[in-house]
Amino acid sequence: MVQTIMELQDAQVEPDVWKIEGLDRREDCEKVVAAARRRGRDNVGCIILGRGENDQKVREWLTTAAAVPGFIGFAVGRTSFWNPLINMRAKQITRQDAVAQIAGRYREFVSIFENARIETPAAVS
Repeated sequence: MVQTIMELQDAQVEPDVWKIEGLDRREDCEKVVAAARRRGRDNVGCIILGRGENDQKVREWLTTAAAVPGFIGFAVGRTSFWNPLINMRAKQITRQDAVAQIAGRYREFVSIFENARIETPAAVS
């Protein structure tokens, strides 16, 4: 990912936000942010993606990324909505239940990300 970011920057691709697939190690998150912000790109941010992974793995990635200055948020879709939508379609739950489950899971992910930022002094930019 680091090499790709640098190659794209060298080719004049300059996003304000880089979407980064989930990373297991803080060191890898730091390397990605360093690449995204190299050569004066101090206002560039990164967001972590869920990759359709299971709930536990997404929680780990959110916690890891949130603790690294430069990770500014996340984009987790399927992990939030897939099972509730499948269950609704199969008429196992109502639309209202599906909406509540999706919203609840998303709020949990927000809380995980925000708490990891608060609990890690290095997360202060």
